[in-house]
Amino acid sequence: MGSVSAPQAETVAIRAGGLVVAMGQDAESANSATSHAHFDACPVWLELAVRHLSDAQVARDARIEAWRGTDESSKTGALEWEFEASLQATMAAAIAVDALYAAVQTRIRLPQPLIDEWRDKQATRYIRISDVFSMAFSLEPKNASSLQQALAEIFRFRDLAIDPSGKMDAQILHPELGVGVEWRFAYFRYENAVLIVKATVRLIAELAASDYLKDADLQKYVDALRSRVEALQNANALRAQAQKFDM
Repeated sequence: MGSVSAPQAETVAIRAGGLVVAMGQDAESANSATSHAHFDACPVWLELAVRHLSDAQVARDARIEAWRGTDESSKTGALEWEFEASLQATMAAAIAVDALYAAVQTRIRLPQPLIDEWRDKQATRYIRISDVFSMAFSLEPKNASSLQQALAEIFRFRDLAIDPSGKMDAQILHPELGVGVEWRFAYFRYENAVLIVKATVRLIAELAASDYLKDADLQKYVDALRSRVEALQNANALRAQAQKFDM
C-alpha cells in the first residue's frame, strides 16, 4: 500500500492592514505581499442594486407576458420573480447609502449638540444620515432638504422590506394589473425599484462630485468613489423613465 502524504498545515498570518490565509508552499509568498486594495462597500452595493434592477426589469417583462395568458401558476410565479428582484434592488440601494454614511461619519467630527439632538428627538436613521451628509458636504439648505426627502423614500421602502408588520394582510390593487394582490407585489415591483435605485445612484453621484471639501481624508475617499459611481450612471437598467414613487 502506498504511503499517504500528510497535508501541509494551513498558515495564517496577521499583519497591519489585513489577514492573510496561505496554504502550504504558498504561505511564504503570500506572507511577503505588502500591498492591499482598499475595500469600499458603497460602490459594491450600488453595483448590486443596478444588477438586481436589471433582473427586475426582465422579471417585469415576464410578468406582463404571463398576465396576457390564463395560466394562474405562471402569473403567480412572475409576480414572485419581480418581487424578489425588486426587493433585492431596493435593499442593495439602501445599504449603499448606509455604507457611504459609515465611510463619511468616520472622517468628520460630529458636534455634541447634534448628537444630543438625535438622542432627545429619537431621530430616525435617514434623518441622521441626512444631517451627516449635509454637514460633511456643506450642502445648502435647499439641497439638504431635497436630500432628506430622497432618503425618506429610500428608507421607507427599506423599512418595509425589513419589518412589514404594519401592513395589512388584505389584498390591495396592483397599479398596473388592476387586480387585488398581496401588498408586497404592489410595493416591490420594477416601477418602484427603478425609482429608488436611480435616486440612490444620483444622490451618491452628486455627493461624490464634491470638490474642495474641508476634510482632506474625506476628499481623498470621495475622489476614489467618484469614478466607480460615474461608471454606473450610464447603465442600461437606469435609462428607464419614471415620474414618481407609487404607493
